[in-house]
Amino acid sequence: MADQFLIRNYSRRAAAQVRDLIAQRTAGTWLEGRTAELYQITDELLKNAVKANYKFLIIWQLTRTRLLESEAGLSPREVDDWLREVFFSGESLLIEGQLKKIGDLSGVTVDVVQLLELENRILRDRPEAGGPTLHELSLKPELVPLFRTKALARRLQVFVHLRVETTPDSIWITISNDSPILESDVRRILGVRRKFRDYAAQGRAQDFFIENLDTSGGGHGLGYAVMDSVLLDLGLEPEHTLYLISASRTMVLIALPLEPPAGQ
Repeated sequence: MADQFLIRNYSRRAAAQVRDLIAQRTAGTWLEGRTAELYQITDELLKNAVKANYKFLIIWQLTRTRLLESEAGLSPREVDDWLREVFFSGESLLIEGQLKKIGDLSGVTVDVVQLLELENRILRDRPEAGGPTLHELSLKPELVPLFRTKALARRLQVFVHLRVETTPDSIWITISNDSPILESDVRRILGVRRKFRDYAAQGRAQDFFIENLDTSGGGHGLGYAVMDSVLLDLGLEPEHTLYLISASRTMVLIALPLEPPAGQ
């Protein structure tokens, strides 16, 4: 039995639905009283997925503009077809090659933050009842970049997916997004997790966070260390509980045993 959600906007309403779903799935298990911790992990992963999709869409737009300007013989449709072959190939070298032509990606990070701020503004200013309509919002010049990016997401079918399934021995939470993850990002995340694991094994988990307070440039994967810390507090082994899978799409699996670990 599985529940599946397609998340176009990670609003407060969507977050509440996720929290309620986790509570329903853990009811009657040893995890019943740990809904807040499980929601913290799931919420972090969903936000990561939203940010990753925005980053991908901005990179797509930059690459498309560059190709249309530099390759006069290519039509917009031919450029789009070529971009699909490259970015959804699952071949990290092909993708990294295009990123090198963009150069400094710090501007992309800034653009992602700006898009998130615009989206939060819409979700804040447009309550369930009342407030401006989406059409009215789309006419505001400062919101044009957000609506243009969302239109591209619909065209490319780049969204975030949540699946929660209960099997005889586990609860599986799967968060996936339709954009690829770079091999360099995978290495960075795995490196952070490995470093945190070493600190935790020495009883120095708190020292890890104190020594890595600088989160400039997007956090450098520290969110995964926070999630691993939460899993350790639950008595679970992070490397056997949270899995990052990278291919032409990105997926994170959380495997929660229905039987409590020793000591819980």
